[in-house]
Amino acid sequence: MESRADREGKRTTILLAVLHVIAARGIGEVSIRSVAADAGVSVGRVQHYFSSKRELIRATTAFMISAAEAHHFKTETPRPPADELWEILTHAIPLAAESPAGTSVFYSLVAASVADPELAAILSEAEASVEDLIARHLAELVPGSWDPQAGARHLLALSDGLTLQVLIGHLTADQAHTTLRAALDIYTKS
Repeated sequence: MESRADREGKRTTILLAVLHVIAARGIGEVSIRSVAADAGVSVGRVQHYFSSKRELIRATTAFMISAAEAHHFKTETPRPPADELWEILTHAIPLAAESPAGTSVFYSLVAASVADPELAAILSEAEASVEDLIARHLAELVPGSWDPQAGARHLLALSDGLTLQVLIGHLTADQAHTTLRAALDIYTKS
């Protein structure tokens, strides 16, 4: 009988294959068959875990978000709120510059969420969670001076937009960082 670790390993291999297919050929090329070929498993193995392309994409989105959260919280040493806030806001900018195909996967999922309310809900929940985390850090850094939730929403939108600007080559990562630093200073240098 297959262990839980083996099942999770096979499932992860399939989800990584979905990410690879999207990065290499676009989200339109994701199918049970293309993912099976990329993962080096049978079509039946993919169908054992995921019954449809839509389910594959939703699970991949949740997997990607979970991996990003695990990466962010992997440190065992607490960081100062200002450092953690900066990392939350800037983590995607260098990725957009250094690994545009990888970053474009996220934007492909965002675009797909327009036609898939469940996918949109997964992404919206993740964005709300990040916004809340930013707001907590802002409230801790500058207690009681303004609405930290509104500030968080502004900074997160700016970060997302700057990441897109770096992805398409309109800005460099350094330019994006400079812009974000100036905006963050407005909130934290009160």
